[in-house]
Amino acid sequence: MEESIELLFQDLYGTPSEKVAAITQVASLCKDIQVLEHVVHHDQLMSAFARLLEEDSNAEMNFIIGKVLLAISKFQYFHEMLAKHRIGVIILRAVELELKRIEYGMEAKSSVHINRQEHFLFVCLSILFNLAENFATLKKMVKKGLVPIVVGCLQMKFAKSLMISLPLLKLSTIFEETAVEIANQGHNVIPQLTSMLNARCVNIQSDVISILFNLSFLDHCLDHISKQEVNKFLVDNLHEEELYPHAVCLLYHLSSKHENRQQFFAAGVSEYLIKAMKKTAKKQVINKALAGLLVNMTLHPLCAEYFVRHCAADFVMFTLHDEPQYVDFAKQVLLKVVRNMSAWSRSLQYKIAQALENQELTCLVGHVEEPASYIDVAQHRSLYWEEKFWSAHVSFLWSCTFQCEKQDIVVELVGILNNMTIDDLPAGNQWHNLMEEYNSDMTQFLKRVLDPNDGSASPCCDDLKLEVIVWLGELSADKECSCWLVNILDYVNRIFTQSFKDYEMSIEILYFYEKLLLHEETRFQVIGGDGVIDAILRCLEEGRSLQTAAAKCLIIIEDLDRVHDGSMGEVGCYLREKRALLEITDEVDS
Repeated sequence: MEESIELLFQDLYGTPSEKVAAITQVASLCKDIQVLEHVVHHDQLMSAFARLLEEDSNAEMNFIIGKVLLAISKFQYFHEMLAKHRIGVIILRAVELELKRIEYGMEAKSSVHINRQEHFLFVCLSILFNLAENFATLKKMVKKGLVPIVVGCLQMKFAKSLMISLPLLKLSTIFEETAVEIANQGHNVIPQLTSMLNARCVNIQSDVISILFNLSFLDHCLDHISKQEVNKFLVDNLHEEELYPHAVCLLYHLSSKHENRQQFFAAGVSEYLIKAMKKTAKKQVINKALAGLLVNMTLHPLCAEYFVRHCAADFVMFTLHDEPQYVDFAKQVLLKVVRNMSAWSRSLQYKIAQALENQELTCLVGHVEEPASYIDVAQHRSLYWEEKFWSAHVSFLWSCTFQCEKQDIVVELVGILNNMTIDDLPAGNQWHNLMEEYNSDMTQFLKRVLDPNDGSASPCCDDLKLEVIVWLGELSADKECSCWLVNILDYVNRIFTQSFKDYEMSIEILYFYEKLLLHEETRFQVIGGDGVIDAILRCLEEGRSLQTAAAKCLIIIEDLDRVHDGSMGEVGCYLREKRALLEITDEVDS
């Protein structure tokens, strides 16, 4: 065998016909793995192949050499030897040169030449694809100009080249620099890719969707993709088993934009998502891309209404009740979906009130499908309460909130409760009725969340504390609730005085204080809190939003802190003096 290869090697230095005959013979022997091993370890022969490819003197010879190298590249064990002879770079340059020939019409346009070009490109791209199995090699090829070469091959529209160019581009787009490079010429590349979705080939469609998904991590590319007419195609093909994993990932990324959410809704994605959510309940696990799509789509008002109307909340609540051991991630996703639905219903109540005040339904357009179904025009009243979207679930939500020990889950549960209003409660119930029913559980829960010195569990995260404080602000609008909530006021005061630099937390605490100050029964518990007044005054020196929230509380205290003869009380006088001093200081600083 070695003698035969040596004789063939010598013929490589003969006439062009002798070279082609010798290489053809080598190619015929390369069906045997043992022969391949001899060829790849024959340094002079491999160097001759590399040299002949670089010389590019004979198209037929180049194609046959390519076939030999393709056979070698199928075995990762031989890749190191190919790298030693710079085969990857040489093949890249060979493809680049062939594309230039095609572009400038340097080859005759006969079917024989076109067929040869297509086969040569296919062989070269297949070699590159095999070499790209190694991550480091792939990255080097990308730096050497792989992407524009592959894009150029896509433009040739050769069937065989297309079938290998797309998987190669899919591998290349895992790098950010590839996405940046394509974004710079996105007006050409991305429309070309999306047009290939019309091909009746699942493999091509799957590769194109995967490439678009990889590119969509870059905002500029995401904008380009959003401008293409792909949304309906993606929604319509979610039921295709081979396309689903890739389509749902791309839909998830695209759904981060409101305009795309509108198009997805119009294409009928809501019906599919409801079914997918129910399948999730049976499996107790959820695909992460589907989870993101569910959450993003329920941010769209009409989609949220569709979910509410089709009893998605009922389904989630019954599922959580019947399956207490549900996987935490799936449970959290379902609760995020319910939270978005509850945000929609709360917003709906505000818009109904606005519509009644303005005596027109314009503000409800785009928020609900049929605005007239939520308002009794004749009697000039809201029909929201009659919908009873949440009344059957409020008590269960309270119970789950106090019993659950997973903080991420509790954040979502409290977030849902924050969106509830009196009109979401069962008939004849007020918030203080629930507080009386869950008195002990709620006390323990608030102590666990707000008291850092509570040794019953690990410290709670700030996200949970923030949601709970928002909830307290909502509940304190009810006077009876406010009277009960002063029992945990010390915990809130401690958080406020020790971490008022956390603007978001401080603003919500100030809102809670504002509600308590409006009730005579709870006003002096706020005013008398250890360090509270001074902490509120310090907020006047911070950002605009914090200043505004603090000023509201101070104005209420000054207005309502009066002695028996109507004159300003001690605290009110102290606040006026401090505020005047701060104003003088500001003027001096100016």
